[in-house]
Amino acid sequence: MVFCASIRPVFQNTLAIASDGRFITAPGGELILNQQRVDIGVVGISGDTWDKDEYCAIEEIKLSALLAEPSEPSTEWNSSQL
Repeated sequence: MVFCASIRPVFQNTLAIASDGRFITAPGGELILNQQRVDIGVVGISGDTWDKDEYCAIEEIKLSALLAEPSEPSTEWNSSQL
């Protein structure tokens, strides 16, 4: 499972260790919430900088009429460079 590393990083790292690597934290993964704000999944994007990957993930979630956590990308997303 890949999960956004920016949300509760210590907890996520503990899960990664306890799961023998089956739980992987990585920037660019965003939580998917339903309209009641219940976690229903995660989307992961990889291939550019973390800020640009996050932007793409959040926009994709919004297109599906679901909610993302975080709900908005960094305001500096377009200035990040590889």
